Amino acid sequence: MGSVSSPEETMQLQRTLSFMRENDGKDRMSIQSFEHCIEQVVRFHFPNKRNLRHVHWNARHHLINPLWVHASVLDFVSSIQESMTGLLLVSGLRESLKGGRKRWTSKCEQKYLELRQFIEALVVRNARKNQDLSVLFF
Repeated sequence: MGSVSSPEETMQLQRTLSFMRENDGKDRMSIQSFEHCIEQVVRFHFPNKRNLRHVHWNARHHLINPLWVHASVLDFVSSIQESMTGLLLVSGLRESLKGGRKRWTSKCEQKYLELRQFIEALVVRNARKNQDLSVLFF
């Protein structure tokens, strides 16, 4: 398993999604438009893998507790059991952890890092042998 979310790639992804949101013509991008953007970004970052299986998990729409995260990650792993490669895109994790607070605190950062490690460990533990799975956090 690899984590493809280098700082440069994350910044590229955020800029791409921001550009697409700005050109969507609405104050808030619809879920359908956002998912379309995700598909375009996957194609852009993995041009040689046309049929790359990917799952987008938008944490803004879910409770962030260990049981829910565990279930979501296991759904991802089971959805790509037939494929040797796959990509889990996780968005909105920081926003969900921040909640209504105005500032990002060191406690929030610690929770975020722990949750990232928890997600990555779950993917590794539940993947088939020789499966090439990646996790992208943005």
